[in-house]
Amino acid sequence: MKNIIKLFVAVIILAACSPKNDKSDLTILTDDGKITYKVEEAKTIPELEKGLMYREKLDADSGMIFDLSEVEHTAMWMKNTKIPLDMIFIEPDGNIFWIYENAQPESLTLIIPPFPAAAVLEVNAGDVQKHNIKPGDKIEHEFFAPSTEEAPAKEEMMEDEAPAEDAVVEETTEVVEAEEVPAGAEVLEVAADETKAPAPEEAAPAETPKAEAMTE
Repeated sequence: MKNIIKLFVAVIILAACSPKNDKSDLTILTDDGKITYKVEEAKTIPELEKGLMYREKLDADSGMIFDLSEVEHTAMWMKNTKIPLDMIFIEPDGNIFWIYENAQPESLTLIIPPFPAAAVLEVNAGDVQKHNIKPGDKIEHEFFAPSTEEAPAKEEMMEDEAPAEDAVVEETTEVVEAEEVPAGAEVLEVAADETKAPAPEEAAPAETPKAEAMTE
């Protein structure tokens, strides 16, 4: 029975330390060209906390990307991490804004960027210099993919609302030039003009006799 328990514990530890099988494509756009990686994704709290801990090695052109979009503060460290790493801090649009090179294994020093990151990419130490990766370079990955579902809706809204917006701008321009009233009063002014429209028609017969008298 004890042997079975020990075996079960060993399986759990091995599973926790082994890399994830599912990897996604990541591309870094640099001045020297495109750099491609196969990266593991850390999205859940346990994945974010564990990161690359206990790994004996990290394959070339591999890494791990941390999704920190729901994390308020960003702070990394190397506790229980056995391999040196370069850390690349990324903005929500995929732009690299800060890099920490050659983070040392087992170091408890907190690595804190100038402001919170949307994501952090960890790669083998030396990759940043090797590929001339620097702030301002662009990351292409599914974490930063633009939404394709909302775009048509916005275009339709712009097409439908364009005439109405043009009309409002024209009305506002006319009201401001003629009356110089606040924008909030433009609806009242337009309504007042419409109610006064019949008045000239009623006044026309009253002025007719005066015109005839002058001709006589």
